[in-house]
Amino acid sequence: MVRIRQRQGRHFMDEEGRMFWINGPDNFCYLSEQRQWRSGLSFQEILDWKQCAPSGLVSQRFGSLRAACEAFEHNQVLWSHDLYLRRMGDQMALHRSSDDYRPTVMKLAEAAGRAVRPAPWNGRQSNPLSCPVPLMNSSAGLVGEPGGELTHPRRRRRSLREPVH
Repeated sequence: MVRIRQRQGRHFMDEEGRMFWINGPDNFCYLSEQRQWRSGLSFQEILDWKQCAPSGLVSQRFGSLRAACEAFEHNQVLWSHDLYLRRMGDQMALHRSSDDYRPTVMKLAEAAGRAVRPAPWNGRQSNPLSCPVPLMNSSAGLVGEPGGELTHPRRRRRSLREPVH
C-alpha cells in the first residue's frame, strides 16, 4: 500500500516521490501519473514551476476525488496507457525543461511589475535531469525508439518471445 505524502488540490505525491494529478470533473475523475525531469525540487516548486507532465499512465474513472485518493492508497487503481496523453506530455517536457523556462503566470506577474523569481534549478551545483527528455526525430517521433515510442523508466518491456496483441 502506497500512501499519499503531500497533496494540494488535485495534485499529490506518493511516498516514493511520484507525482499524480486528478483530472476530469469531481464526479467522474481519473488519476494521471506525472513525469518529473528535474531532481531536487520540492513538491511546491514542481507545481509552481510546472516541472512535470503526463507520462500517459491513466486510471479508471472514479465517482469523487476522495474515491480516487482512497483507491490509490489501497492499491485498487487499474492503470492503462493513453498514447495521446503521453505524446502531449513529451511535448510539454521538451518545452518546460529549458533552463530559462518560466510559466506564463510568472511572466505575466513580472510584466505587471512584480519581482522576477529565479528558477530553483539555477545556481545549484549539479542538477541532472531525473527523467531524460526525449529528442524529436521528424520521421519516427522519438530518437532511439522504434515507431516513436517513449519508454517509461519503470515500464517493463515484453520479451520478444511473448505474443503481442
